[in-house]
Amino acid sequence: MRLQTRCFCGPSPRITRPFLRRPPGTLLTIHHRKAHASRDSLEETPISEIDRKWLARWEYNPRAFQSPSESTKPPYYVLSMFPYPSGTLHMGHLRVYTISDVVARYKHMKGFNVLHPMGWDSFGLPAENAAIERGVDPAEWTEQNIQSMKTQLKRMGARFDWSRELRTSSPEFYEGTQKLFLALFRDGLAYRAPALVNWDPVDQTVLANEQVSPDGTSWRSGAKVEQKYLQQWMFRITKGASFLRYNLRKLEGRWPESVLSQQHHWIGESKGQRVKFPLRITQPDGSLQDDFVKIYTTRLDTILGVQYLALSVTHPLVEKLCKTNAELKEFVDSVPTLPVGTKAGFLLPDIVASNPMIRETFEDGTEGPARRFDLPVFVAPYVLGGLGTSAVMGVPAHDQRDFNFWKENRPEEPINFVIAKVDAQTGRQAGQRPAISFGYLNENNGRFAGLSCYDANQQFFEILKNEGMCQPTNRFRMRDWLISRQRYWGTPIPIVHCTSCGAVPVKDEDLPVVLPKVKLTGKGGSPLKQAEEWVKTTCPSCGGPAERDTDTMDTFVDSAWYYMKFGQDKDPQYNLMPVDIYIGGVEHAILHLLYARFISQYFSKKTGDERFQEPFSRLVAQGMVHGKTFKDDLGFYLRDPDVKHLEDGSVVLAETGYPVEITYEKMSKSKHNGVDPTACLEMHGLDATRAHILFQAPVSEVLDWDERKIVGMQRWLAKIRAISRTAAFEVEFYRTTGAYSAFSRSLNIIDASLKLTNELVIAVKGVTASMEDVYSLNTAISDLNIITNYLYATKPEDVGAEVYIQAVETVLKLMSPICPAISAECWEGIHGPRSVPLEEQAWPQEEDFKRDEVRPFADINVQINGKYKFTLHDQPIDWAERVDAQSWVVDAARATGEGRRLLEGRNIKRVIVVKDRNVVNILSQ
Repeated sequence: MRLQTRCFCGPSPRITRPFLRRPPGTLLTIHHRKAHASRDSLEETPISEIDRKWLARWEYNPRAFQSPSESTKPPYYVLSMFPYPSGTLHMGHLRVYTISDVVARYKHMKGFNVLHPMGWDSFGLPAENAAIERGVDPAEWTEQNIQSMKTQLKRMGARFDWSRELRTSSPEFYEGTQKLFLALFRDGLAYRAPALVNWDPVDQTVLANEQVSPDGTSWRSGAKVEQKYLQQWMFRITKGASFLRYNLRKLEGRWPESVLSQQHHWIGESKGQRVKFPLRITQPDGSLQDDFVKIYTTRLDTILGVQYLALSVTHPLVEKLCKTNAELKEFVDSVPTLPVGTKAGFLLPDIVASNPMIRETFEDGTEGPARRFDLPVFVAPYVLGGLGTSAVMGVPAHDQRDFNFWKENRPEEPINFVIAKVDAQTGRQAGQRPAISFGYLNENNGRFAGLSCYDANQQFFEILKNEGMCQPTNRFRMRDWLISRQRYWGTPIPIVHCTSCGAVPVKDEDLPVVLPKVKLTGKGGSPLKQAEEWVKTTCPSCGGPAERDTDTMDTFVDSAWYYMKFGQDKDPQYNLMPVDIYIGGVEHAILHLLYARFISQYFSKKTGDERFQEPFSRLVAQGMVHGKTFKDDLGFYLRDPDVKHLEDGSVVLAETGYPVEITYEKMSKSKHNGVDPTACLEMHGLDATRAHILFQAPVSEVLDWDERKIVGMQRWLAKIRAISRTAAFEVEFYRTTGAYSAFSRSLNIIDASLKLTNELVIAVKGVTASMEDVYSLNTAISDLNIITNYLYATKPEDVGAEVYIQAVETVLKLMSPICPAISAECWEGIHGPRSVPLEEQAWPQEEDFKRDEVRPFADINVQINGKYKFTLHDQPIDWAERVDAQSWVVDAARATGEGRRLLEGRNIKRVIVVKDRNVVNILSQ
């Protein structure tokens, strides 16, 4: 019989049942042993050809999500944070989309109807700035970038559902954004008010706090940021603050604790009291008018130390007085020119306030019924508008900001300390700084002297509450969401300004309000003001002349609801919400996620659909990718051609031989440490690149990119191809002869096959657990390497060809989500091009393998700082149940040559034992 020595990746006849037993008396041949001995020398298809073949196959056979009404499979929604189309993918993109693609492919093999969409966060400042610099249309520039990045995404093998592709800059999408705005406007949750904003004088736009660098400069232009008051559109997110904070408990265990903590801190709930301070205003005719101002405080115990009231420049009373007081208006208008953190103030004439706890005092020292109006009232820029009541009670003795303000505006007047320190020294004796700690009320509190701050707070509250002057209330640190942007490339705000009717919403039938074409210069505020024909319109209410709003919306508004658009269905009852798993960078832990939660909860309340209460059931936050960085002794960053790599791993200057400092830092052009993902994929292939990305660090940690280490993944994949060729030969031989070529000369074939089956079960359990956990995908590759090495060292005749083939097939299934091209090629090489593709196979289950015995020993996979290093073979099966399991396994590791080498001289900080997977992670330094 002639042995067909072909490449395993080529076509072979379809085998319907390859695991039949060998008929009794079948003649044995030596062909298998020859093929097994020379399997590594067999001709291989180049990786580049395999990539091209399967990328074309996936392009030709797109995988689209079926409507839940049309599919019997349970739906599963996998979403990765969509990118801004800058024109080029970076390694951070490659990491997040590799993770999401692995999850989507795994869930598909688990029998789910998977939605895995992709879109583009295509509005925003970068496109507008690029348009200004290059003299091009931002829409054209954006579209070119999208096409470029789309090609790159397909090159990495990610199977996105492109049938649902969206662009936030398309009228079809931003019509929905405008409808969202109008719904919020009609419900009183979108409003326009003056706000103190971060103003970039170069880009002529408002900046969010996170867009201002620590040195006070703009994140993009580098200009010194100014504080400026503008009429701005805001979303009243503070209305939902309590619910947003309370609902975080539903996400515990499904979102990272660090993200939940940041959300809690950003919302920042505090408990306090809202106190009414009576005002007396002298009118121009000399008459007196009584009013009051509400103050929120968490230190009611200091109320007897109040020496003034301060109002923000946007307080309603201040806005009213500006209409008749020219000096006050001049002061308010000058605030943007004042330095940040100024303690300047404007004393309001003819207005005094009364401390609600103090009455007029008679000559004998007793209090009368009348209030004592002796507190000055200031307008102060340091008081934040839109936060709480936009007013504060000034207690210079016990608040640093109040102390600084009082010293600047009333430097000659004394400071009234009302709280003594616990050591019995009075506040008055404490020196020239405020006493902000808690203690006891001193003699300046009259009959309340000696009370602890806690007791004083309770007594003052009861007194004021009985008089209707105080009520308990909670305040949130979070402020309303400012969405106005004075730029062109964003969603137009669908509001018309009419001199008779005020701000009037555009009618739904007139949506979308489409961006007009304008010439972008980057000067003079909002570019939309230039489009006079577009700006001039008629009022939807009265039909009179009016003007369109010339601000556009912050791009955070687009990303706050795009996930709903992806999940829409023709039948609303099948809308796919919430997202089952959301994957993206931890840098979006606060604002994007908070805004998305606010919008989703608004929809839930508006529609009564509880599926929208929280938008993302599970959040996976992956770490950043850092690049290898070279610096000389002066701290200058060096390019790779400027350095020379030595055999011992050190790096020196190419010209002088001087040592070079090696660090891993955030990738950037200025540090010359960026990596082109496409070049990496072309050089190493998509499978090795994807596996390397996942293997180098746990998903949540920073990934220090070292391309030289990718050779480890290439060796692993070479072994995969070798064992697959062996399995393909066995299947081909059976098709030709009706029997397997492999035979056993060992009497222990049953024991060997049982051990291999046990190893398979361990691999299935480990890889499945990693796929479900997601954060430990690096350990999935460790498990796959272990079982691959085991198979590579095993001959089919030692375990039986049927068991061997089943093992190879199982490994290909387990690795398919991570390395989809090579695994699919190997599967096709075994079963032929007409067989059911690998990605359509069911995911292996532990129950698929029949075992007659329980393995008496365990193999312990040892990781050091999260990375697999070696395996402790044949250890006691109950090792993890020992009381001293952590110290025991460290000693066992050190007893091996490899463990001794890796742990010698290291300080063991912590040992993590994963009992059910026989994995130990030794954290050391």
